[in-house]
Amino acid sequence: MLPSQRIRLVAGTPIVVGGRRLLPSVLVTTMEGGDVPSGHFGSVKVRPISIVEEGPDGARWLEIPNATMNVITMMAAAGLGIAAVGVAIIVLARLARGRVTLDFF
Repeated sequence: MLPSQRIRLVAGTPIVVGGRRLLPSVLVTTMEGGDVPSGHFGSVKVRPISIVEEGPDGARWLEIPNATMNVITMMAAAGLGIAAVGVAIIVLARLARGRVTLDFF
């Protein structure tokens, strides 16, 4: 049986600060699987998404950016780019020496 995934947006408990009311929300990702000889597994990931600020002048929605994921994605892209440039340099160096062996393609 394939694992099932469920994604929900859940509102947290409101927080009252001064004359303002803050309502946090989180994204809950649940993955479950089972019916295999080794047993049943489950995973829950919770990530804060936003805060709604309600005050006398109205409500504002404030997004919480996922800075860690953005940095990790940029680092992975830079690593792939550096690896691609390295492979291109090696291939060009071999072509310049006259040893044209492109067996790995």
